[in-house]
Amino acid sequence: MNTVHMIRSYLLLPYIEAVEARGHDATPILSAHGLKSADLVEPHFRVPFRAFLAIQQAAADLVGDPCLGLRIGAEIRPEQVGSLGLLMSTSRTLREALLHFSHWGASMQEGWELEFIDTPEGADYVYRVHELGVSTRQDVEYSLANMCSLIRTRMGRNWAPAEVHLAHSNPSRARLYEGIFHASVFFDQPVSKLVIGNKDLMLRSERVSYALLPIVEAHLLASRTAQPDENLARQVSLIVAQSMGRRPVQITDVATKLGMPVRSLQRALAEKKTSFRDIVRQERQRVAEDLLAQGRINSITEIAISAGYADGSVFSRAFRTWTGSAPSRSPLRRKV
Repeated sequence: MNTVHMIRSYLLLPYIEAVEARGHDATPILSAHGLKSADLVEPHFRVPFRAFLAIQQAAADLVGDPCLGLRIGAEIRPEQVGSLGLLMSTSRTLREALLHFSHWGASMQEGWELEFIDTPEGADYVYRVHELGVSTRQDVEYSLANMCSLIRTRMGRNWAPAEVHLAHSNPSRARLYEGIFHASVFFDQPVSKLVIGNKDLMLRSERVSYALLPIVEAHLLASRTAQPDENLARQVSLIVAQSMGRRPVQITDVATKLGMPVRSLQRALAEKKTSFRDIVRQERQRVAEDLLAQGRINSITEIAISAGYADGSVFSRAFRTWTGSAPSRSPLRRKV
């Protein structure tokens, strides 16, 4: 997929402010991507999402804080994330608020999404980034910490998810994560998500302004970027990602979860100019390249298993077809 996702530049402001507050010059970080500080205060200015992710990581590296995104996300106020931040206080229940957030977040087509998935106990609120070969750790931690902060504006400051899952490794700061999320945090998981209980999802809150919802939605409708509907392919990608490295990914299982015949799924994907095989390959590539970009010190076999391959040799051959080099020599590999 060759789509270049663009994201609101002002979302980078907290990172630049954090860099400068610690006595560093943020100019080189921005100029490396053709940006200047003035660009970040323009409300309609957008930057490529890939550059956005790189700047987040560069800021964390410069200040020597691998948890910079986590800390910033926990401190961001609703108004600092624009109209999306106001959605949390305009719905009758938390479930409705999260569904509204997912819908309008996806409509902005910035390269990220929050997927609401019903479970017997409540729901998984899964955060995903649609970029390959770039570290997403800062953005993932920022986004989930920020989502908890937004939820607390309606549920109270002591609210906590049942669990937090992160797809990357533990930086040996477990107490910091648990202190911010007020919940058990599990690393090296198939997807990054908040696990939320049904009681919390259905609880009505007094801290809401129902009359604001149509106003906020009208503003979001006017500002969103129209792009072709990729919803089905995204759903398939998410199901594949949740199975990756745990059990074989079969199209029959995916079709069953989506409630449609296998042939119907195949035809629908073909209409989107993709296929189940293509999606599985893309997810395997995403997992492998993310592990390398995040600096995970794993053996080739461990990375192969995480990406759904039977052994390291099969994975290595596949990786060469993607990048032209062996995974052990890949320029994506980041040392920590």
